[in-house]
Amino acid sequence: MNLTDLREELTAHADDLGTAPDFRAGVAARVMQTKRRRATTAGAGAALAVVALAVGVMTSVGRPAPSVPAGTPSSVAPMLGADGMPLRTVPDAPGDITRDGLRLRANVAGDHLGVGVIGSVGGSLITADWTPTTTHVSLTGECYLPGADQALLQRAQLRIMLQGAEGYFGTGCRDSAPTDRDLPVGGWEPGEPGQGWPELTLGRREEVVMRVVDGKTGRQLDLPGVRIVGAVYEQGDRRAIRDGAGTTRAALPEAVEHQGYRYRLTAVSSGPLATGGLPQLDLPTTGPVLVNWGSAGDGLTGTSAPDGTTELRLEGLRDGAQGRGYGASGVVPVPAGAARSLRLVAQGARPDHGVGFIAVYTLTPDPRP
Repeated sequence: MNLTDLREELTAHADDLGTAPDFRAGVAARVMQTKRRRATTAGAGAALAVVALAVGVMTSVGRPAPSVPAGTPSSVAPMLGADGMPLRTVPDAPGDITRDGLRLRANVAGDHLGVGVIGSVGGSLITADWTPTTTHVSLTGECYLPGADQALLQRAQLRIMLQGAEGYFGTGCRDSAPTDRDLPVGGWEPGEPGQGWPELTLGRREEVVMRVVDGKTGRQLDLPGVRIVGAVYEQGDRRAIRDGAGTTRAALPEAVEHQGYRYRLTAVSSGPLATGGLPQLDLPTTGPVLVNWGSAGDGLTGTSAPDGTTELRLEGLRDGAQGRGYGASGVVPVPAGAARSLRLVAQGARPDHGVGFIAVYTLTPDPRP
Protein backbone atom coordinates (compact mmCIF):
# COMPACT_ATOMS: atom_id res chain seq x y z
CA MET A 1 0.00 0.00 0.00
CA ASN A 2 1.23 3.55 -0.69
CA LEU A 3 1.45 5.05 2.80
CA THR A 4 2.20 8.49 1.43
CA ASP A 5 -1.15 8.60 -0.35
CA LEU A 6 -2.97 7.26 2.71
CA ARG A 7 -1.25 9.72 5.05
CA GLU A 8 -2.33 12.64 2.88
CA GLU A 9 -5.90 11.33 2.80
CA LEU A 10 -6.13 10.85 6.55
CA THR A 11 -4.46 14.17 7.36
CA ALA A 12 -7.32 15.86 5.53
CA HIS A 13 -9.88 13.93 7.58
CA ALA A 14 -8.57 13.44 11.09
CA ASP A 15 -5.94 14.93 13.33
CA ASP A 16 -6.33 12.97 16.51
CA LEU A 17 -4.82 9.58 15.66
CA GLY A 18 -4.28 7.47 18.75
CA THR A 19 -2.03 4.57 19.56
CA ALA A 20 -3.06 1.10 18.57
CA PRO A 21 -5.18 -0.84 21.07
CA ASP A 22 -4.58 -4.48 21.80
CA PHE A 23 -7.23 -6.06 19.59
CA ARG A 24 -7.63 -9.81 19.22
CA ALA A 25 -8.54 -11.58 16.05
CA GLY A 26 -12.32 -11.85 15.75
CA VAL A 27 -15.20 -12.48 13.45
CA ALA A 28 -14.46 -11.11 10.00
CA ALA A 29 -16.67 -8.85 7.99
CA ARG A 30 -19.23 -6.95 9.89
CA VAL A 31 -21.42 -4.21 9.94
CA MET A 32 -24.60 -5.85 9.47
CA GLN A 33 -24.82 -9.41 8.49
CA THR A 34 -28.38 -10.02 7.79
CA LYS A 35 -25.42 -8.32 12.72
CA ARG A 36 -23.21 -9.01 14.74
CA ARG A 37 -24.49 -12.38 15.53
CA ARG A 38 -22.67 -15.44 14.43
CA ALA A 39 -24.22 -18.86 13.97
CA THR A 40 -21.28 -20.94 15.15
CA THR A 41 -20.64 -23.97 17.29
CA ALA A 42 -21.11 -23.89 21.04
CA GLY A 43 -17.44 -23.38 21.83
CA ALA A 44 -17.36 -19.93 20.21
CA GLY A 45 -20.99 -18.99 20.76
CA ALA A 46 -23.69 -21.48 19.92
CA ALA A 47 -26.13 -21.19 17.06
CA LEU A 48 -28.75 -18.52 17.40
CA ALA A 49 -32.36 -19.15 18.10
CA VAL A 50 -34.93 -16.52 17.28
CA VAL A 51 -38.10 -17.92 18.77
CA ALA A 52 -41.87 -17.46 18.69
CA LEU A 53 -43.01 -13.92 17.87
CA ALA A 54 -39.59 -12.28 18.24
CA VAL A 55 -39.20 -11.48 14.55
CA GLY A 56 -35.95 -9.77 13.72
CA VAL A 57 -32.94 -9.39 11.49
CA MET A 58 -29.54 -10.59 12.59
CA THR A 59 -26.79 -8.12 11.89
CA SER A 60 -23.08 -8.63 11.96
CA VAL A 61 -20.43 -6.44 13.52
CA GLY A 62 -17.07 -8.09 13.19
CA ARG A 63 -14.24 -7.17 15.47
CA PRO A 64 -11.01 -5.58 14.18
CA ALA A 65 -8.12 -7.85 13.36
CA PRO A 66 -4.90 -7.52 15.40
CA SER A 67 -3.31 -4.14 14.82
CA VAL A 68 -0.11 -3.61 12.86
CA PRO A 69 1.28 -0.12 13.50
CA ALA A 70 2.39 1.69 10.34
CA GLY A 71 5.03 3.79 12.07
CA THR A 72 5.74 4.77 15.67
CA PRO A 73 3.33 6.91 17.73
CA SER A 74 5.67 9.85 17.25
CA SER A 75 5.65 9.57 13.45
CA VAL A 76 3.17 11.25 11.15
CA ALA A 77 2.27 7.97 9.45
CA PRO A 78 -1.30 6.86 10.22
CA MET A 79 -1.87 3.81 12.35
CA LEU A 80 -3.12 0.86 10.30
CA GLY A 81 -4.86 -2.34 11.29
CA ALA A 82 -3.92 -5.73 9.88
CA ASP A 83 -6.59 -5.19 7.21
CA GLY A 84 -4.76 -2.09 5.92
CA MET A 85 -7.46 0.26 7.20
CA PRO A 86 -6.94 3.29 9.48
CA LEU A 87 -7.05 2.50 13.18
CA ARG A 88 -7.17 4.64 16.32
CA THR A 89 -8.19 4.40 19.96
CA VAL A 90 -11.58 5.83 20.88
CA PRO A 91 -11.34 7.74 24.19
CA ASP A 92 -13.90 7.47 26.95
CA ALA A 93 -16.93 9.70 26.51
CA PRO A 94 -19.85 10.85 28.66
CA GLY A 95 -22.50 8.14 28.88
CA ASP A 96 -20.10 5.20 28.41
CA ILE A 97 -20.72 2.29 30.76
CA THR A 98 -17.55 0.75 32.21
CA ARG A 99 -16.90 -2.10 34.61
CA ASP A 100 -13.91 -4.33 35.35
CA GLY A 101 -11.99 -2.91 32.39
CA LEU A 102 -14.91 -3.43 29.97
CA ARG A 103 -16.90 -0.72 28.17
CA LEU A 104 -20.23 -0.25 26.43
CA ARG A 105 -19.89 2.95 24.42
CA ALA A 106 -22.58 5.63 24.59
CA ASN A 107 -22.36 6.42 20.87
CA VAL A 108 -21.10 4.32 17.98
CA ALA A 109 -21.34 5.97 14.57
CA GLY A 110 -24.99 7.05 14.37
CA ASP A 111 -26.32 4.74 17.11
CA HIS A 112 -26.95 5.80 20.71
CA LEU A 113 -26.97 3.61 23.82
CA GLY A 114 -30.52 3.45 25.15
CA VAL A 115 -29.62 1.20 28.07
CA GLY A 116 -26.80 -1.21 28.84
CA VAL A 117 -25.57 -3.46 31.63
CA ILE A 118 -22.22 -5.15 32.25
CA GLY A 119 -23.16 -7.85 34.72
CA SER A 120 -21.08 -9.08 37.63
CA VAL A 121 -19.30 -12.43 37.52
CA GLY A 122 -21.70 -15.11 38.74
CA GLY A 123 -24.85 -13.24 37.77
CA SER A 124 -27.20 -15.30 35.59
CA LEU A 125 -29.91 -12.65 35.38
CA ILE A 126 -29.82 -8.93 34.59
CA THR A 127 -32.59 -6.49 33.76
CA ALA A 128 -32.47 -3.01 32.29
CA ASP A 129 -35.13 -0.41 31.57
CA TRP A 130 -35.32 2.74 29.48
CA THR A 131 -37.82 4.98 27.75
CA PRO A 132 -37.53 4.52 23.97
CA THR A 133 -37.31 7.53 21.70
CA THR A 134 -37.51 5.31 18.60
CA THR A 135 -38.70 1.79 17.79
CA HIS A 136 -35.66 1.24 15.56
CA VAL A 137 -33.18 -0.48 17.85
CA SER A 138 -30.55 -3.20 17.94
CA LEU A 139 -29.95 -5.61 20.80
CA THR A 140 -26.60 -6.72 22.15
CA GLY A 141 -26.37 -9.90 24.21
CA GLU A 142 -23.22 -11.75 25.28
CA CYS A 143 -22.72 -14.63 27.71
CA TYR A 144 -19.25 -15.60 28.91
CA LEU A 145 -18.49 -18.92 30.67
CA PRO A 146 -14.70 -19.16 31.04
CA GLY A 147 -13.42 -22.70 31.20
CA ALA A 148 -16.80 -24.36 30.66
CA ASP A 149 -16.82 -27.82 29.08
CA GLN A 150 -18.70 -28.62 25.91
CA ALA A 151 -21.57 -30.33 27.72
CA LEU A 152 -22.34 -27.17 29.69
CA LEU A 153 -21.89 -24.92 26.65
CA GLN A 154 -24.40 -27.01 24.74
CA ARG A 155 -26.95 -26.59 27.54
CA ALA A 156 -26.45 -22.94 28.46
CA GLN A 157 -28.30 -20.31 26.49
CA LEU A 158 -28.65 -16.57 26.95
CA ARG A 159 -32.20 -15.40 26.30
CA ILE A 160 -33.16 -11.77 25.81
CA MET A 161 -36.79 -10.71 25.95
CA LEU A 162 -38.91 -7.63 26.32
CA GLN A 163 -40.92 -7.75 29.54
CA GLY A 164 -44.57 -8.40 28.73
CA ALA A 165 -43.93 -9.49 25.13
CA GLU A 166 -43.91 -13.02 23.75
CA GLY A 167 -40.84 -14.70 22.33
CA TYR A 168 -37.14 -14.14 22.89
CA PHE A 169 -33.80 -13.86 21.14
CA GLY A 170 -31.28 -16.52 22.11
CA THR A 171 -27.60 -17.29 21.72
CA GLY A 172 -25.01 -19.61 23.25
CA CYS A 173 -22.23 -18.73 25.66
CA ARG A 174 -18.53 -18.27 24.94
CA ASP A 175 -16.04 -20.49 26.78
CA SER A 176 -13.75 -17.57 27.62
CA ALA A 177 -13.84 -14.16 29.28
CA PRO A 178 -14.07 -11.00 27.15
CA THR A 179 -10.62 -9.88 26.02
CA ASP A 180 -11.49 -6.65 24.20
CA ARG A 181 -12.20 -3.57 26.29
CA ASP A 182 -14.98 -2.43 23.98
CA LEU A 183 -17.90 -4.82 24.01
CA PRO A 184 -19.76 -5.55 20.77
CA VAL A 185 -22.58 -3.36 19.48
CA GLY A 186 -25.72 -4.81 17.96
CA GLY A 187 -26.64 -8.42 17.42
CA TRP A 188 -30.30 -8.45 16.55
CA GLU A 189 -32.53 -5.87 14.90
CA PRO A 190 -36.09 -6.72 16.02
CA GLY A 191 -38.91 -6.24 13.54
CA GLU A 192 -39.13 -6.19 9.78
CA PRO A 193 -36.50 -4.12 7.90
CA GLY A 194 -37.25 -0.44 8.16
CA GLN A 195 -40.31 -0.93 10.42
CA GLY A 196 -38.80 -1.12 13.90
CA TRP A 197 -39.73 -3.26 16.89
CA PRO A 198 -43.54 -3.28 17.01
CA GLU A 199 -43.68 -4.26 20.70
CA LEU A 200 -42.01 -0.99 21.78
CA THR A 201 -44.10 2.01 22.73
CA LEU A 202 -42.52 5.45 22.51
CA GLY A 203 -42.53 7.34 25.79
CA ARG A 204 -43.40 4.26 27.87
CA ARG A 205 -40.86 2.71 30.20
CA GLU A 206 -39.72 -0.64 28.79
CA GLU A 207 -37.73 -3.40 30.46
CA VAL A 208 -35.39 -5.92 28.86
CA VAL A 209 -34.66 -9.18 30.69
CA MET A 210 -31.47 -11.16 30.02
CA ARG A 211 -31.18 -14.59 31.60
CA VAL A 212 -28.93 -17.67 31.25
CA VAL A 213 -31.10 -20.78 31.07
CA ASP A 214 -30.98 -24.44 30.20
CA GLY A 215 -31.78 -24.41 26.49
CA LYS A 216 -33.93 -27.52 26.73
CA THR A 217 -35.97 -26.78 29.85
CA GLY A 218 -35.89 -22.98 29.95
CA ARG A 219 -34.96 -23.06 33.65
CA GLN A 220 -32.41 -20.52 34.88
CA LEU A 221 -28.86 -21.80 35.36
CA ASP A 222 -26.96 -20.35 38.32
CA LEU A 223 -23.31 -20.65 37.30
CA PRO A 224 -20.43 -19.26 39.43
CA GLY A 225 -18.25 -18.02 36.56
CA VAL A 226 -20.87 -16.67 34.18
CA ARG A 227 -20.98 -13.02 33.07
CA ILE A 228 -23.76 -11.40 31.02
CA VAL A 229 -23.50 -8.24 28.95
CA GLY A 230 -26.59 -6.68 27.39
CA ALA A 231 -27.54 -3.43 25.70
CA VAL A 232 -30.17 -1.73 23.59
CA TYR A 233 -28.87 0.75 21.00
CA GLU A 234 -31.28 3.21 19.41
CA GLN A 235 -30.41 3.41 15.75
CA GLY A 236 -29.53 6.48 13.76
CA ASP A 237 -30.64 7.27 10.22
CA ARG A 238 -31.10 4.32 7.84
CA ARG A 239 -31.40 4.14 4.07
CA ALA A 240 -34.01 1.76 2.68
CA ILE A 241 -33.15 -0.84 0.04
CA ARG A 242 -36.40 -1.71 -1.75
CA ASP A 243 -37.36 -4.42 -4.19
CA GLY A 244 -39.33 -3.94 -7.40
CA ALA A 245 -42.62 -3.89 -5.50
CA GLY A 246 -41.42 -1.05 -3.27
CA THR A 247 -41.06 -3.25 -0.16
CA THR A 248 -38.13 -2.40 2.09
CA ARG A 249 -35.86 -5.44 2.20
CA ALA A 250 -32.90 -3.92 4.04
CA ALA A 251 -32.17 -0.74 5.97
CA LEU A 252 -28.54 0.36 5.81
CA PRO A 253 -27.07 2.75 8.39
CA GLU A 254 -26.05 6.16 7.06
CA ALA A 255 -22.92 6.01 9.24
CA VAL A 256 -20.77 3.12 10.44
CA GLU A 257 -17.54 2.80 12.38
CA HIS A 258 -14.46 0.73 11.71
CA GLN A 259 -11.44 0.62 14.01
CA GLY A 260 -12.25 3.95 15.61
CA TYR A 261 -13.03 5.87 12.40
CA ARG A 262 -16.42 6.92 11.14
CA TYR A 263 -17.51 6.27 7.55
CA ARG A 264 -20.60 7.67 5.85
CA LEU A 265 -22.78 6.12 3.16
CA THR A 266 -22.03 7.85 -0.13
CA ALA A 267 -23.20 5.50 -2.90
CA VAL A 268 -25.63 2.59 -3.31
CA SER A 269 -26.40 0.35 -6.28
CA SER A 270 -29.27 -2.13 -6.01
CA GLY A 271 -31.43 -4.22 -8.27
CA PRO A 272 -33.61 -7.35 -8.51
CA LEU A 273 -31.94 -10.73 -8.22
CA ALA A 274 -34.27 -12.50 -10.63
CA THR A 275 -33.70 -10.65 -13.89
CA GLY A 276 -31.46 -8.12 -15.57
CA GLY A 277 -27.95 -7.05 -14.75
CA LEU A 278 -26.85 -7.28 -11.15
CA PRO A 279 -25.58 -4.18 -9.30
CA GLN A 280 -22.15 -2.73 -9.97
CA LEU A 281 -20.46 0.33 -8.55
CA ASP A 282 -17.27 2.31 -9.04
CA LEU A 283 -15.31 3.24 -5.93
CA PRO A 284 -13.69 6.61 -5.13
CA THR A 285 -10.28 7.05 -6.68
CA THR A 286 -8.56 7.80 -3.35
CA GLY A 287 -8.85 6.74 0.24
CA PRO A 288 -10.04 3.64 2.10
CA VAL A 289 -13.70 2.61 1.97
CA LEU A 290 -16.05 0.09 3.53
CA VAL A 291 -18.26 -1.91 1.17
CA ASN A 292 -21.51 -3.40 2.45
CA TRP A 293 -22.88 -5.90 -0.04
CA GLY A 294 -25.24 -8.82 -0.28
CA SER A 295 -28.91 -9.55 -0.84
CA ALA A 296 -32.19 -9.51 1.04
CA GLY A 297 -35.71 -10.86 0.64
CA ASP A 298 -38.18 -13.23 2.24
CA GLY A 299 -37.12 -16.85 2.12
CA LEU A 300 -33.82 -16.31 0.30
CA THR A 301 -31.78 -18.24 2.86
CA GLY A 302 -31.31 -21.79 1.65
CA THR A 303 -32.24 -21.12 -1.98
CA SER A 304 -30.09 -23.42 -4.13
CA ALA A 305 -29.51 -24.47 -7.70
CA PRO A 306 -30.28 -28.06 -8.80
CA ASP A 307 -26.61 -29.00 -8.45
CA GLY A 308 -26.52 -27.51 -4.94
CA THR A 309 -24.30 -24.56 -5.82
CA THR A 310 -25.72 -21.13 -5.21
CA GLU A 311 -23.91 -18.01 -4.26
CA LEU A 312 -23.74 -14.30 -4.82
CA ARG A 313 -20.21 -13.08 -5.44
CA LEU A 314 -18.55 -9.69 -5.22
CA GLU A 315 -15.91 -9.31 -7.90
CA GLY A 316 -13.33 -6.58 -8.43
CA LEU A 317 -11.39 -6.83 -5.17
CA ARG A 318 -7.61 -6.92 -5.40
CA ASP A 319 -7.42 -10.07 -3.27
CA GLY A 320 -10.05 -11.94 -5.26
CA ALA A 321 -13.82 -12.36 -5.24
CA GLN A 322 -15.88 -12.89 -2.11
CA GLY A 323 -18.98 -15.07 -1.95
CA ARG A 324 -21.94 -15.47 0.39
CA GLY A 325 -25.29 -17.19 0.29
CA TYR A 326 -28.46 -15.43 -0.79
CA GLY A 327 -30.20 -13.57 2.00
CA ALA A 328 -26.96 -12.52 3.73
CA SER A 329 -25.03 -9.26 3.72
CA GLY A 330 -21.91 -7.90 5.36
CA VAL A 331 -19.10 -5.39 5.17
CA VAL A 332 -15.67 -5.78 3.65
CA PRO A 333 -12.91 -3.20 4.30
CA VAL A 334 -11.18 -2.00 1.14
CA PRO A 335 -7.85 -0.19 1.73
CA ALA A 336 -6.85 2.64 -0.57
CA GLY A 337 -6.00 1.28 -4.01
CA ALA A 338 -7.34 -2.23 -3.33
CA ALA A 339 -10.26 -1.99 -5.77
CA ARG A 340 -11.85 0.46 -8.16
CA SER A 341 -14.88 -1.17 -9.77
CA LEU A 342 -17.10 -3.76 -8.07
CA ARG A 343 -19.90 -5.93 -9.41
CA LEU A 344 -22.19 -8.69 -8.18
CA VAL A 345 -22.17 -12.01 -10.04
CA ALA A 346 -24.61 -14.89 -9.55
CA GLN A 347 -23.07 -18.32 -9.11
CA GLY A 348 -25.64 -21.00 -9.93
CA ALA A 349 -29.36 -20.43 -10.28
CA ARG A 350 -30.68 -16.96 -9.44
CA PRO A 351 -33.59 -16.58 -7.00
CA ASP A 352 -36.95 -15.57 -8.45
CA HIS A 353 -37.27 -12.65 -6.01
CA GLY A 354 -35.26 -10.45 -3.67
CA VAL A 355 -32.82 -7.60 -4.17
CA GLY A 356 -29.04 -7.41 -4.37
CA PHE A 357 -27.01 -4.36 -3.39
CA ILE A 358 -23.58 -2.78 -3.08
CA ALA A 359 -23.13 0.19 -0.72
CA VAL A 360 -19.97 2.26 -0.30
CA TYR A 361 -18.94 4.08 2.88
CA THR A 362 -16.19 6.68 2.70
CA LEU A 363 -14.03 8.08 5.50
CA THR A 364 -15.80 11.05 7.05
CA PRO A 365 -14.10 14.37 7.81
CA ASP A 366 -15.87 14.38 11.20
CA PRO A 367 -13.08 13.65 13.74
CA ARG A 368 -15.54 12.07 16.20
CA PRO A 369 -15.95 8.28 16.10
